[in-house]
Amino acid sequence: MATDPRARILAWACAALLVACAGPASAPSHNPAGAPAAPIAIAADQPLGWIGVAPRVKRDPGDWVPAGPQAVIVPLPAQGLAAGAALTAIDAAGHVRHVTAGAPSKLPYGCDQNQLDVVAFAGERSAGVVAGVSGATAAVAAAPGPVWLLPPDAPASWRPGPLVIGPPVAATAASRRDTVGPLVLELTRTDATHGTLAIQRAGKTIYTAPIVREPMAGAPDDPLDLRGAGIAIPVPVAAWSFGPAGPILLVLRVASYEGTHLTPLLVEADRARALPAMATYLYSCAF
Repeated sequence: MATDPRARILAWACAALLVACAGPASAPSHNPAGAPAAPIAIAADQPLGWIGVAPRVKRDPGDWVPAGPQAVIVPLPAQGLAAGAALTAIDAAGHVRHVTAGAPSKLPYGCDQNQLDVVAFAGERSAGVVAGVSGATAAVAAAPGPVWLLPPDAPASWRPGPLVIGPPVAATAASRRDTVGPLVLELTRTDATHGTLAIQRAGKTIYTAPIVREPMAGAPDDPLDLRGAGIAIPVPVAAWSFGPAGPILLVLRVASYEGTHLTPLLVEADRARALPAMATYLYSCAF
C-alpha cells in the first residue's frame, strides 16, 4: 500500500530535528584517566625543608650516625625551625613519620664528651607509613640516618619517594661509579688530593664538582682512595624523588677530619645545584 506523502515529509523532518539536537560527536578528552602528571617545577627560592638525622637506638662505634631517644635531630643552626613545629619526615627507606620540634638541646656525639647542639624532634620512631603506598604500615624500624623534613607548606603535587642507592661498581682507588635511581655518579681522582664528581642523568653529565682533601698536620698523606668513604670523598646516603620522573633530592655524605657533612643537591632533568641552606654538619672530634 502506498505511503501518504505527507507522512513521509513529517518523518523526514523529525529525523532531521533529532540529528540537529544531538550535535557533533564528543571530542576525546585531553586529560584521560591515567595520563602522566604534569612535571614538577622547583623555583630557585622554593622552600624545600630541612635535612635531619634519625638517630640509632644504640651507638655504633664504627658509624657516623648518632644515638639517642629522639625521633629526628637537626644540628644547629637550623634556620626556620621553631619549637612546636609539626612536620612530616621521610627517611632513606621511605618510612613517613609525623614529628614535632622541641627546644634546642644537646646530644652526646663523638669523642671527649662532645655534644651536638640540635633541634630534637619527638614523635614516631619505630615504624611509619611507606611513602607512595596508601594505608600501608612499615613492618620494620625506621631507618637511622638522613631524613628529609618536608616544609609545612609542601605543595600537594609532591609525592616524595625513596630512590635505591646501588653498591659502588667499577671501583678502584682512582675511580668509582655509584648509581642512585636514574642517576650515575662518577668519581675520578686527578692527583693525590684532588678529584672530580660528575652526575649523569639519561646519559648526560648535568653537574660536576671538585673533590679536595685539604692538608692537615699529622694526617696520612696517602692518595685519595675512592673505594671507600674516606676524607673528602662524597658518598650517596639518601635520595628522594619529588614524584615519578620528577626532580630528585640527593644527599651526599662527605667526611672531614673532625666530623661529617651532609650535602644536599637538587637534581633536575638537565641540571643540578647544591642547596647550602639545607646542608648540615655533625662535629665529632678534634683531629
